[in-house]
Amino acid sequence: MSRQLNRMAKWGRDYLPPDLLNDYIRLATVSIAMGLAIGIGIVIIEEFYNYFLEVATFLKTLHPVMVIVVPVVGITFAYELVVRFSTTKQAGGGSHRLLEAYHYEGGVMTQKDTVFEPLASAITMGAGGSAGFEGPSLLLGGGIGSLIAQRLNLEPHEAQRLLISGAAAGVAAVFKAPLTGIMFALEIPYRRDLSRNAFIPATLASISAYFVAVNFLGTSTIFPLIPRFVVPRPLTLLHAFAIGIITAIIGTLFVRVFSATSDLKTRVNLPHVYYPIIGGVIVGVTGLFLPQVTGIGYETVNEIVLGLSHSWSVWLLLALVVFKIIVTSVTLTSGGSGGVFVPTLFVGAALGSLYVRFIPVPDEQVLIVAAMASMIASSNKTLLTSVVFVSETAGPSSIIFTLIAAATSYFISRDVSFYEEVQPIDEFSEEEETVNVLYHILSKQKGKQLVEARVDEFMSRDFVVLRENMRIEEALFEVQGSRNRVYPVTRRGQLIGQTTLEDLLTFPPEKRKLQIGLLPMSHPDVLTVDDTVEGVVRYFMHSESTVVWIVDDREKMRVVGIVTENNLMLRLMEAM
Repeated sequence: MSRQLNRMAKWGRDYLPPDLLNDYIRLATVSIAMGLAIGIGIVIIEEFYNYFLEVATFLKTLHPVMVIVVPVVGITFAYELVVRFSTTKQAGGGSHRLLEAYHYEGGVMTQKDTVFEPLASAITMGAGGSAGFEGPSLLLGGGIGSLIAQRLNLEPHEAQRLLISGAAAGVAAVFKAPLTGIMFALEIPYRRDLSRNAFIPATLASISAYFVAVNFLGTSTIFPLIPRFVVPRPLTLLHAFAIGIITAIIGTLFVRVFSATSDLKTRVNLPHVYYPIIGGVIVGVTGLFLPQVTGIGYETVNEIVLGLSHSWSVWLLLALVVFKIIVTSVTLTSGGSGGVFVPTLFVGAALGSLYVRFIPVPDEQVLIVAAMASMIASSNKTLLTSVVFVSETAGPSSIIFTLIAAATSYFISRDVSFYEEVQPIDEFSEEEETVNVLYHILSKQKGKQLVEARVDEFMSRDFVVLRENMRIEEALFEVQGSRNRVYPVTRRGQLIGQTTLEDLLTFPPEKRKLQIGLLPMSHPDVLTVDDTVEGVVRYFMHSESTVVWIVDDREKMRVVGIVTENNLMLRLMEAM
């Protein structure tokens, strides 16, 4: 008997070593404690928002001009709060700030950022700024996770994991949707990849934060539940596909308007305090004529989902789409803080209502909900999160339609995202991560001086050019001593392709009399000497290639330089 027990004990130790078990217990303890703290923090920030909203609503009833004054004062105060007290001095979207800390700052957020940036978001929304509550929840949850990681002296990759898991717990608590929080942690870091190592801590933190939130704030979801199960019909599925196409187009437009508004701000050279004042005036004036597009907008979305928008005119619904996009862009680029997740839902609900108005269908509610999810999928690049979110908040009856619409929108919108600058397509290699972190640090230190630097200041002119009529054996002789392993192939001086050292070496000696032009060649990626360093960094972020050729002109295609990831990394280190 003792032998059998000893064998079982040995098998248990081999299968589940004590070190692994201890690591899991430690991870579970930290994640659950973190979730509890985040749940309490979300309750506090939501109560603060409700109090501020009551005060702002009362002031607006005193005189019509206060509808303009309150957003001006609120957005300006939120801006000053961030600029004066936070470490980043950076107002705007919560997701953007979170991803910046995740990818470029080793998962580090300061105590000041954790407190003052969520407060600024609550003030922005309470004053009437168009933004979403996921913004402060991400910053508060991610900040608490980061502070815990710093207190425990964890490695950067562990700090990143707790940062994103804390953010997931914040989402789970504010939307009362734990599975949404978990999916968010997996999807938000990348546009076309998943952060799998965050799954366990995100799960434990999200569930514990959810329990705290529902105990203090109740179990009611933010959107009305669709009570009945809707049997999928082929025609309705086609409508879901059509909605996916429409929301992909409008989602892309939303992202471009947001980006254009931000670019306009950088081009207009004004004292910084003027931007939130101007933004507040635009929000306030819009609120005089179209109050539905100011603030968070939960009530309007609820009315649309419940079918109460039937009495609204088509022009009103169209105005809700257009002005929600404009007011959200102005709020978050002028100095206000918050998220774009909920405004995207708002636009999706209005689009869905417009669709069923022009094309009457029997299952209106599920198609409107599908439009909401597909807007999130197209502009935030969180496909699973969008599907899970509507199933948790509006009920699972719409999930099949939502899957079709969201998947269509996600695919058609390609890599467009609100967070393009800080949300890579997939996980970085070591070289890519180094280049992007260095560039991020330098761009903050040197600003336009680095961002607008011409690529010819960073490119190398030391490279070997192969002609298409050159034999393989001649090419191998030419590339001896070259530091590169990728070579341009030219025809009468014009770039026509590229080959690699591995390609040349794969041919046996008896076939090395063949000309290079007869070999399969890959299409070369090129930039011109007029492109900027920012363009090169973005190219490497969006491409799997480690080399880009610099040409004098895209028509003449004469190669004048080469930029590799390693070369760019060294030049950026020299610039520090």
